[in-house]
Amino acid sequence: MKRGTIIIVVCLLVMTTPATMTVYGQDPVFSQFYAAPIYMNPAFAGSTKCSRIALSYQQFRGPENFHTLSFSYDRFSEALQGGFGLLVTSDVSNTTMMRNAIGALYAYHLKLSQQYDVHFGVQAGYIRNDSRWDRFEFSVPEDPPPNNWNHTIDLAAGVLLFSDVLYGGFAMHHMNEPNMSLYDADESKLPLKYTAHLGAYLQAGHTRGAGREGFDYYVSPNLIYQHQGYHSHINLGVYTGVKPLMTGIWYRHWLRSPGKANHTLVFLVGMNMGQYRIGYSYDYSLSGFSDVMHARHELSLAFRFNCPQRNIYGRIINCPSF
Repeated sequence: MKRGTIIIVVCLLVMTTPATMTVYGQDPVFSQFYAAPIYMNPAFAGSTKCSRIALSYQQFRGPENFHTLSFSYDRFSEALQGGFGLLVTSDVSNTTMMRNAIGALYAYHLKLSQQYDVHFGVQAGYIRNDSRWDRFEFSVPEDPPPNNWNHTIDLAAGVLLFSDVLYGGFAMHHMNEPNMSLYDADESKLPLKYTAHLGAYLQAGHTRGAGREGFDYYVSPNLIYQHQGYHSHINLGVYTGVKPLMTGIWYRHWLRSPGKANHTLVFLVGMNMGQYRIGYSYDYSLSGFSDVMHARHELSLAFRFNCPQRNIYGRIINCPSF
């Protein structure tokens, strides 16, 4: 395959990829938003007051099995009056490109009043884009695939406000709009991404009888809006369960461009054992895509440790773990 043909193929892939897939120039979208909260908003760093390790893996079927992997670590520090963390993401979401990123985060925790706490988060990271031309066969042996790659810094910031019941926040990623072009003569900026999220965590106890242990159940409605480039999507969801079990459902309205919308249902199930947590979700498109293209699976794992044995600085947020 000649180089010019490859460029045409890449352009066609970018223009025709369905909205259920993540195209080059856009960030991967995880369906379990709160499984790795610092990926959604850096202000979540240290919000559990424990040390937290989280792993999210997403796979969706297409001509190939594309996937995205996210690893994060964060913890609270009394000395820093906030939380800090590390976020690593690897995204193989189309045939020709692969993006890897690593970022360091810090969130300052402030007790705003007796009812509300606020966190201010910042993130500085490094992104590297690599071409995957080696996946093509060139008809002319002396015309090898180009070994193109690009790297740059990446900046983000966010704020999180919450009480014992309500929580909400706003985040901006790629504030410097880094140039992701693989060619020095071209410019392809990674668009600024906006995220706004709002939710409630309603928990109640139920007593089984006199002298018998009760159990807790909860309901958590949520709204998340994200916009990046010409992509915008609104997510409406609700979690419910009796600890340690959890189930949930999301409805995602994803607007690719004016007049072209994709509708998706996301089904979730998980188990939270306190220190350990595991979750699974399945995305199903309602927009008429073929069976080959409309299935997406996501698995999340998390581990919390070094949790405080006493009351420490600030309130611990109550929000879903998946």
